[in-house]
Amino acid sequence: MHARHITTQAPLFQSGPVPDAVPCAARGAGRPEAGRELTLALRRHDGPAVREWLQREPTAVGWRDELGNTPLHTAIQSRCEPALINTLLAHRADPAIANGDGNTCMHLALGLRPTMPAVVESLLDHGRWFGGGIGLGALGKANRHGRTALELGREAGGAPAPGHAAILPALEAALLEWMNGFRASVLAAIDADDGPAVRHLLTTGGWSLDMPLADELDVLQLALRVKAPRVACTLIDLAAAVDNRAVLEQPETRLGMTPLMTAVALEAGAPFARLLLHGVPVDVHGLLGVTALHLAAASGQLHAVQQLVAYGANPDARDDAGTTPMMLAASAGQLDIVKSLRQAGGNINGRDRQGRTPLMYAHLGDQPPGFIFKIVMAGARTDMVDGEGRTVRDYQLDSNIRRVAKGQNICTIL
Repeated sequence: MHARHITTQAPLFQSGPVPDAVPCAARGAGRPEAGRELTLALRRHDGPAVREWLQREPTAVGWRDELGNTPLHTAIQSRCEPALINTLLAHRADPAIANGDGNTCMHLALGLRPTMPAVVESLLDHGRWFGGGIGLGALGKANRHGRTALELGREAGGAPAPGHAAILPALEAALLEWMNGFRASVLAAIDADDGPAVRHLLTTGGWSLDMPLADELDVLQLALRVKAPRVACTLIDLAAAVDNRAVLEQPETRLGMTPLMTAVALEAGAPFARLLLHGVPVDVHGLLGVTALHLAAASGQLHAVQQLVAYGANPDARDDAGTTPMMLAASAGQLDIVKSLRQAGGNINGRDRQGRTPLMYAHLGDQPPGFIFKIVMAGARTDMVDGEGRTVRDYQLDSNIRRVAKGQNICTIL
């Protein structure tokens, strides 16, 4: 293999369209019967028939069967000779398309046993992996079984399979270099909140949106954390367009925060609205059982609370301690949120695991008498007793003592 095969890299931040980066499936796969006939000809290793069908219906090269395989997938699985594979590549077959198992053509080529190094060489020589260069990032992308193409090129013990001893170490080193440079470019675009640049890098670089980019965070979570709303909205739309629900919905590993929860916690209004628009689940429980509605209520985000409820969030969602969003709102003195949650069906006299009610939480938050009066007028009962037998009056007295200690004036109303 020539050195250029492993060092060529897709230009970062290139301008203008990349024609070869458009998957065949996106260009149209022609008549289904043409794709089926082309696939059958490949299974028979019938070169003249393959060329005839490609000449008659060039877009048949992008046809996909019920398992998501393109004719190029079939050619590799059928161990076609490199000449036939090169014919498909010359007709713009895209080796980067993944089938239903998440396998690109390079997964299949490196996984062949006995190996066919010439097939791997053909795919690399073609230089069409996600546009300019060979798109090395695809080599590190796992299939649905968690295996990358490079891993499939090795035997169970980790040694390169016969025929791959020379190519695998070079590819792995090139992949590492490519990933470092790619990450740096994406991070720079996120810092600049440049949505189009990030979209271009990801779509031409073969980076799966749900792959960790930095600090164990995928690119959407990272954009939210560094407060790059334009990038975040671009990524949300991109993930929805390719039906990557994982990046839209999955919690990050450290705090169990979904993108929706992160958007609420950081008060990222535009990404928050975009996530709701794309139908992400609203009642996912994160660390300690907290939901997005808990976060919005505790931080006084009335509009976010109203939006979450409108999209089906449970107003009485409970965290691991049995705390509801209304309890947190009461503790924080957010009367409008308390009323909004009650109008949505929330229980103003609900109890947590210790038997405490929203009114008790208001006292725990040392809210002033005016707020206490209003929450009582909204329906909070004053005769409730918690799990330890403590009454609302007990909570009020404790609050008064704390407020006196802080030098505040008090007046009791109960």
